[in-house]
Amino acid sequence: MDNKSDVSNLDIPEIEEKATQNKLDLGERLIIEEELRKTITKNEHAKKLMKSSVELISKADKDIEGTKKNIVTDVNRLEDSKNNFLNTTFTQSQVLLEKASYIYSKNEAQEPFEISLGTTNEDIKVKNISSGAFTAFILAIITMIITAGAWIYVASLKTGITLQLQPPTIPTNESIEKMFTWIGGGMTGAEGNPMFGIATVGISALIIGFLVYKVRVSLKENRNFKVANNIFEKSHIYVEKQKESKTEMEKIDEHIKNIIPMVENYKYLLDEQNATLQRILHVEGIKEDYNDYHPSSVESMKDSEKLMNRVEELITTPVTKDGKLNEVSEYALYEAKEVYDYYISKIYD
Repeated sequence: MDNKSDVSNLDIPEIEEKATQNKLDLGERLIIEEELRKTITKNEHAKKLMKSSVELISKADKDIEGTKKNIVTDVNRLEDSKNNFLNTTFTQSQVLLEKASYIYSKNEAQEPFEISLGTTNEDIKVKNISSGAFTAFILAIITMIITAGAWIYVASLKTGITLQLQPPTIPTNESIEKMFTWIGGGMTGAEGNPMFGIATVGISALIIGFLVYKVRVSLKENRNFKVANNIFEKSHIYVEKQKESKTEMEKIDEHIKNIIPMVENYKYLLDEQNATLQRILHVEGIKEDYNDYHPSSVESMKDSEKLMNRVEELITTPVTKDGKLNEVSEYALYEAKEVYDYYISKIYD
């Protein structure tokens, strides 16, 4: 009942008017955006592309540096945990097994334990965009001077006036008037006007100078736009590579974070095993051959060796290989977890 009442109270014409107005507003915004796109110059567009490239590269590098810092922090935590474990619990286990005449088969690391991070070495240089207006202006001035000089040189040839260039000598007023008279109409056979000749030289020089200026600026703009587009594309490729590196680094960091508590887990298990070994040595004494101990005692020694092997393999296997997470280290963590879970289940079964 309430819903029907609400619908009946709606003002349909008002809704249609608002919808129409929204469409108009959208249309106006599109027209404005289109006008803005039309009025922006290639140089301005190139500058925007360069600015975007700088921002993209800067953000990608900042993300990578942040991830590296996290890894460095976790690597230091892992090193502290390893050193503490090896210098206390693990060393004690070795000493106790040696006293029990049990030879511990130590794992030999295939490669030195290391963590290397792979990042892109590509160096993208983002250049400053210049309009080229100053050089175009200088070139236009030079062109205007050459144009005026060409007019005067041709006029001197046609009027028989000799221009002395070595050393440069200014022609007489009469010679100057004669040349500009030829330019100002005399070349057509009609009666020339020196003032019209001066205007002709000035206007033609200005026109040619302006054309040279516009062509130079246009060529520079096209080149800037092409360079900016190229750098913008390269910056996107660079960002994608950095994202891939960041993703791989995060996997490495997550792996390191999983190793740290596993080392602590093994420390507690081996501390219990060490207590058992101490009890065995105290009760059964020191024998020349470990096989002379009670079978349950020998089994405890083997358990200690197995735990030591697993954790030693975990903390000596390189975490990375060629800048990526080492699959061997992943498997070592998997095996360490399996063995740990097995011994925990034995305790509580």
